[in-house]
Amino acid sequence: MNVKELVEKKLLMLADDIYLKILLVGMLTSYFYNLAVFNYSLTGNNELRLYDFLGLIVLYYYFTNKVFIDYFIRNRSYLYYLSVFMKWAMVTMVMTFTISFLNGKNIWILRTSLFMYHFVTFFLSGVFFMIAMKRKKNLTLFIYLHVIFTLLAGTVVILQNLGIVPYLWSELDRRAYGNFFSGTLGPNKIVLGMTMMLSMITFIGVYLEKNIKVNKILLISGILIAMFCIGISGSRTSYTGVAVFAVYFFIMRTGKFIYMSIIIGIGVIILSFYNVESLTMVTDVFEGRVVNKISDPTMLGEGNLDVDQLYEDLGSGRKNLSLRYVDHLLANPQVIPFGSGFNNFILVGNSAHNIYLTLINEVGLLGLFFYVRWLVNYFRLNLSRYRSLDLSLKGMVIAMMVTLFFGEHLYVYRPIFAILGLFLFAAAVFISPRYYKLKMK
Repeated sequence: MNVKELVEKKLLMLADDIYLKILLVGMLTSYFYNLAVFNYSLTGNNELRLYDFLGLIVLYYYFTNKVFIDYFIRNRSYLYYLSVFMKWAMVTMVMTFTISFLNGKNIWILRTSLFMYHFVTFFLSGVFFMIAMKRKKNLTLFIYLHVIFTLLAGTVVILQNLGIVPYLWSELDRRAYGNFFSGTLGPNKIVLGMTMMLSMITFIGVYLEKNIKVNKILLISGILIAMFCIGISGSRTSYTGVAVFAVYFFIMRTGKFIYMSIIIGIGVIILSFYNVESLTMVTDVFEGRVVNKISDPTMLGEGNLDVDQLYEDLGSGRKNLSLRYVDHLLANPQVIPFGSGFNNFILVGNSAHNIYLTLINEVGLLGLFFYVRWLVNYFRLNLSRYRSLDLSLKGMVIAMMVTLFFGEHLYVYRPIFAILGLFLFAAAVFISPRYYKLKMK
């Protein structure tokens, strides 16, 4: 038995490990349940979440199977390149710790360590999801759970908007983000919007993929509730992501796009018969968050679109934040090559709300190269046997790469919780069948 066969045998044993599967069910649950399960106080109101505790078990599984897991990662470039970025970010933490100490912000050292712990556990969970999905039955199980969790999370949001379920976050979150209903996902609009966008894209890919057998009605229900929650999230970044995915979908597979649009349209019509107020709710939120924010609506209809003004209107101050970062980097060019440290925006004051500028400041152009190389590498995958999964994977990545100009949602800052973890889970769903034999067992 050669090394490859030995590793494959060990990985299949892990895929059949019932305790690992239970752990991964818990991790997927934690991506949809971000409410605190434990409170402590270092700088005020601090919280630990389900994935904080389950992450310790993830690390245990990694270190007890390190040789095999590392081999698995090295032989899959989309995992290896992300691990390279993560390791470089770990190296730059030395600068974060030093700057934090010199500026009397020792608590930032603990905060940065916690964020890196999240990064590592989300990454390793994504790896373990891929290993578990080496068995088709596990892939099907996790897809069903994903749909169920989406339906449950979306139902809580709907019940909140109907006045049946109360606001679930702290008073501090209410003051910071407004009385925004997001169920168990997070007080920031981007969490509800991006979680549902990733879920919607995943369900569309699975629905259209004839080689994966999952209940179509359940998938359509997941797509519809995800779209509704995106609509009422008011997240303009998520609206942009959906639009980018839709354009890519239309260009690449026009026939399937029309077919999917008809199916979704029928579903929307059926739902409107039961509750037309839900459509009104989405329309009102969209008008309030987008249409009414545009200073000169006539420029949309006259063909003289002023992109800079539109960004000013809809960016919620992002333009000023980005310009502040540009000025900071120009004033401190020594930061540009290698950065000032992972999670270090102490000297700037805020994140840039633009991952590309944020990464230049934190991990430098070198780190930005590692990060972009990871995302671009998904386009090199050959999923020709699974065209719908290929479409959704690459459409999802393009949507992320565009929307990351307006946020850091594919990173590990506190307000975005587990979006990175869910992205890696969705990627595992799309990619795992690539390694199946033609007759899957």
